[in-house]
Order: sequence, then structure tokens, then C-alpha cells
Amino acid sequence: MSCFAPVAGADELMKKQSVEYVREAIKEQKDNNIDFAISLYQKAIYADEENVKALNNLGTAYAQKGLYLKAEEKYSQAVQIDPYYAVALMNLALLYAQRKDYDKFFEYWKRAQGLDMYSPFLIDDEKD
Repeated sequence: MSCFAPVAGADELMKKQSVEYVREAIKEQKDNNIDFAISLYQKAIYADEENVKALNNLGTAYAQKGLYLKAEEKYSQAVQIDPYYAVALMNLALLYAQRKDYDKFFEYWKRAQGLDMYSPFLIDDEKD
């Protein structure tokens, strides 16, 4: 038995911090500060390892740097957590199309096509 009791609401605080890191990272990424954005996305994931937006956006930042295997890994992690996360599915499809891996492209494209990427359930409340 641990002598430390979990702090009430700690998980919720970590998730909020994760969202803040993502907001900051998006701004940095838009300003082409990719390395700093990557570090912020990594902090967001450390704070909430199931933050699919942070995983997806980290994948995109890696792709911007030409680190396509890392990008694929992060997109895949996002889809593993949320198989209906259309943005990550589309990013995987586009990554595979770029590699000319058309079997995987069509697999992910079809999965994403069945989802409404503009559904109110998929759009964040925050303004990016």
C-alpha cells in the first residue's frame, strides 16, 4: 500500500494542462517554430497520453520536418486510441499516398470517408 493518496482532481488538471500545451504548440507550429511546437506536443502527451489531438499534431510536425516514420507512429497512436478520429485517419492516408503504398492509402481513406470530419463531435470548442 502506498503512503501517497492520489490528489483529487489531478487527472483533470493534467488534461487541462495538456490542452493548454496543445494550444501553445499550434501557435508555434503556425509560426513555423516546429522544434518548439514538437516539445510542447510532447509535454501535452506526457500530461495526457490519450490526447489524440496532441498525437496527431505531433505527427504533422514530424512530417513537416520530413520525419515520416515518426509521423506515422504518432498518427497510428491517435487512431489506436480513437479509431474514429477522422483527421488522423486522413493524415495516415495521405502519408501512405505519398509513399505510394496505395493499399494502406485506400484502407485509411475508406475508414475516414465514412466519418464526417466536420461533425460537431469532432470539432474542438477552441479556436485554432
